[in-house]
Amino acid sequence: MSLKGYYHNELERVDKASQRVREVMDGLSPAFFIGMMTVDGVLNYANRTALAAIGLERKDVVGRRFEDTPWWSFSASQRQQLRDAVANAANGKSSRFDVVFQDTSGYLVTIDFTLNPVFDGKNNVAYLVPSGHDVTERRLVERALRMLNECNHLLLRATDVTTLMHDVCRLIVEVGGYSMAWVGEGQQDEVKTIKPITYAGTDSGILSEGLVLTWAENDPRGQGVTGRCMCSGEVVICEDVQLDPAISPYLRDLALKKGFRGGMAFPLYQKSSVRRVLTISSRVSFKLTSDEVELLQNLARNLAYGIENLHTQRENKQILAAVYKIAEGISISTGAEFLQKLVLMMTEVLGAQVGIITQLQSAEHPYTRTVAAVIDGKIVNNFDIVTSGTPCENLSETTPEWAVLSDVTRHYPSAHKLAELGAEAYIGRRIADAYGQSIGQIFLLFRQPLQQPEFVSSIFRVFTARVAAELQRQEQNLTLLA
Repeated sequence: MSLKGYYHNELERVDKASQRVREVMDGLSPAFFIGMMTVDGVLNYANRTALAAIGLERKDVVGRRFEDTPWWSFSASQRQQLRDAVANAANGKSSRFDVVFQDTSGYLVTIDFTLNPVFDGKNNVAYLVPSGHDVTERRLVERALRMLNECNHLLLRATDVTTLMHDVCRLIVEVGGYSMAWVGEGQQDEVKTIKPITYAGTDSGILSEGLVLTWAENDPRGQGVTGRCMCSGEVVICEDVQLDPAISPYLRDLALKKGFRGGMAFPLYQKSSVRRVLTISSRVSFKLTSDEVELLQNLARNLAYGIENLHTQRENKQILAAVYKIAEGISISTGAEFLQKLVLMMTEVLGAQVGIITQLQSAEHPYTRTVAAVIDGKIVNNFDIVTSGTPCENLSETTPEWAVLSDVTRHYPSAHKLAELGAEAYIGRRIADAYGQSIGQIFLLFRQPLQQPEFVSSIFRVFTARVAAELQRQEQNLTLLA
């Protein structure tokens, strides 16, 4: 009996139904990808969303094996996953996994991919339906959150600063999926070089071929994300190096040559200043969400905290070791011998070439006289020091400590004794009596820049009160004798 109504025959009805299904597929959400393929993996349909993502028309992909289309060109391991999924689907089993591909804008898109078999009336697999949902933003946030959690575990186990920085860089690459992560430290040289400390991922010669990056504002080598972050102390994000006008042409060409597109840099604060920067690079353009950036900022803050904590632990151990060594050297000494041995031990332990303790001689016309002086490991005769024009004149009730980390003779050209002793750095502390009045000073001179002023300062604070007590005791003895 012939069919009556709208359709002239069964084939037309099927074709019309198929056309309507495809129209529905083409009208799905822009985040939804779907198609149809044969049991052996040949694509015979893809919806508009899927085609738009790779910038092709239907005729460009229909009739090709699905694994040979651009959606699967990003990763050989993903193509193998697809082959396994097709084999499973031909046997009636569904598969689901994430797929990453590069869209027409150069961004990486993550798809929650599913391959389902469709059965005919005899329960045989008739064709396969590949489908997917764009989960790029969700996966980025999930990865960032996982990185943050695992970073916190690393902080709890960390015992070494460099190892911690390397482990966090490796975590960013392996868990976060970024191409490279590295930590650079700003140097105080004339060029303002950024010295690479550690990295993980694909370097491509950015760090290992002797290329110099800086944090100097007027240097083209400093106009990348790392240099700008080091200079400003702010997070710097570049989604595409080739499109960002803030990137210098030099660094833009270098990134193109080395195969990098996206970059972001996070300051690692230490004692309210930026000494290091964490830089994350990608071979594709970034497409960042505010949630992802916030989680990465938290990771950088936690790394900075971990570094600071390890530095504090190490400094505390150094301070204790130095205090014990100095205390042991002066334990049975009193009077002038105590002061001399203290200066000897301090210069030895702290690496200074000159150590001096002075006693104030006149408040009206300030000058001091040494009560213990050591030069190059030898005790020398005491001598007067006029404080005017020297770093010592800065020590007062409001400024109990003063340090010049380098070029001290340039800062104080009239202090001829500094030049005579070959001094490069100075650190001194005021000595006060029980009433808070200045009675003297203790200072050290170094023939090299002072690298750890906080360490020296800690030692000064431990022993200054003991020196003050000894000076007052000697003064009292002189008064009694008089």
